[in-house]
Amino acid sequence: MSISNYGELKSKLSRYLFNQRFLADYDDYTTMFEADANSRLRVLPMETSVLLTTTSGDVTLPADYITWRTVRPKFANTAPVRPMFAPPFDEIDYVHPAYLPPVGRGFTRMFSIEGNTFKVRPVDDRADAYEFHYYQKIPSLVGSDINSNWLLSEYPNAYLFGLMVEAAGQGRNAEMAQLYKARRDEEFQQIIQRYALTTGATSSTVRTATYF
Repeated sequence: MSISNYGELKSKLSRYLFNQRFLADYDDYTTMFEADANSRLRVLPMETSVLLTTTSGDVTLPADYITWRTVRPKFANTAPVRPMFAPPFDEIDYVHPAYLPPVGRGFTRMFSIEGNTFKVRPVDDRADAYEFHYYQKIPSLVGSDINSNWLLSEYPNAYLFGLMVEAAGQGRNAEMAQLYKARRDEEFQQIIQRYALTTGATSSTVRTATYF
């Protein structure tokens, strides 16, 4: 199936529905499907990184943030007291916000996330001090008929079946909703399986996400 942008996806959806009765709701269907995809997928095309600069140890998370993968400092840990044998550029450990020291206290570098704020202690407010790796939201198609993204390009069926689920639900067609829900979920599973097979650890000594 060739669907290269949002306009083509909407045209295909109308053909599957045999009418354009729900045309005004297509953006809502797309938004709901993308929210579902963002909650279920954690795959390679969603991985990204950004350099963070804090103010008093805090900075707002990226707007497309879903969940963090790792945080690495750009500069060596120059705190006066460091744990014995601790490398200067280790990954920074995550702690619950309740265990994050206040500004001006603590020697072991650690970070937390509270609301939409990244917090790190001890404070290092130098520019681009932290390399923040995270999963980002799938770029939305809503807004322009020429919009596209990696999910539509590689798995157009996921979008089509997902939007069909929403249309069937609004049309109170339970049988069609169940059919396309199963097909949508199968697409999600194929996406997860594909990237699980191609991004795994290269040896038994490499730590993977399931290690933590």
